[in-house]
Amino acid sequence: MDFQYSTELLDFRDSVRSFLHAHGGDERLWRRLCAELELPGLSVPPQYGGVGATLVESAIVFEEFGRALTPAPLASHVFAVHAVLIMGSEEQRQRLLPALLGGERLAAFAATRPEAGDPTLASASAVRLGDHTVLDGVCEPVLHGVGADLLVVPARTADVIGLYVVNAGDPGVDVEQLPSFDITRPVARVTLRQATAEPLDAAASGGLERVLDTARVLLAAEMLGGAEACLARSVEYACTRTQFDRPIGTFQAVKHMCAEMAIEIDATRVAVMFAAMSADDPAELAVAAPLVKAQAADTFTLCANTATQVHGGIAFTWEHDLHHYLRRAKSCEALFGGSNHHRALLADRVGL
Repeated sequence: MDFQYSTELLDFRDSVRSFLHAHGGDERLWRRLCAELELPGLSVPPQYGGVGATLVESAIVFEEFGRALTPAPLASHVFAVHAVLIMGSEEQRQRLLPALLGGERLAAFAATRPEAGDPTLASASAVRLGDHTVLDGVCEPVLHGVGADLLVVPARTADVIGLYVVNAGDPGVDVEQLPSFDITRPVARVTLRQATAEPLDAAASGGLERVLDTARVLLAAEMLGGAEACLARSVEYACTRTQFDRPIGTFQAVKHMCAEMAIEIDATRVAVMFAAMSADDPAELAVAAPLVKAQAADTFTLCANTATQVHGGIAFTWEHDLHHYLRRAKSCEALFGGSNHHRALLADRVGL
């Protein structure tokens, strides 16, 4: 497998980066991302309103969003889109996806806790009442949950866990905004009390794990972008900040810190590319996804911490935005479980 982006992919990456740099603060950003760039539907087949590309293109987009810390609700929305794409019936895909891809409706993915795929630990339950299903329970944290029109919720029924679509405005659905450690990404608590829900196709073999693995890969790409931004800012600062009439980048300790960041980023970039290229092979993805989530989380945390040290005292002030990257690193590390959780998951999957 060739771990080099083609010229077309590099051009695509540069165009996304330029767009976010120019329009990242636009209040109409989300609509433009959906209507002009069609980013939520990059890896969705054209028959559902998507572009028909692969997860590689989506990973590139997530990398650039992580680099810029773009506050748009892309992550949670795309995770929900892939849940419908992977586990939904043909009728559900045809009915739900076009409005989600076009930006007419906003979705939030409520399966970000470590136990999202474990029926013994699921925080919500599903019960069949007549011709419909109702959910009871609490889900948190839900990225960009406030303002979402549609929620994709994990819930258990007997000893099986599945994903259910819930309209956020229905009776029995309460969405409450929570304090967020990452101030660029709001989170919410979703409380369900006999809320009507539509089950996605639970018969899809391994569907839930494939949805979660896809989300892990995309989140890892986002963390890679954040780590790259930390290194770039550190190098720039080290070249311009002087002490003893010398740029601090000439000091061996600072060189070593930047070199360590660069080495970890290079390793993580290869892992992200491999995982994204493996998306069409469920067996390969099952191994790559937990591995890359753990690797990217460790790399982003390392780079955010090291960048803070390189910047010195200024990095500890509210005026400097480097703390936003540290906040994003720690919050992303916790999503779907920390690095130890994912290494244990990897060991289980490979039979160690």
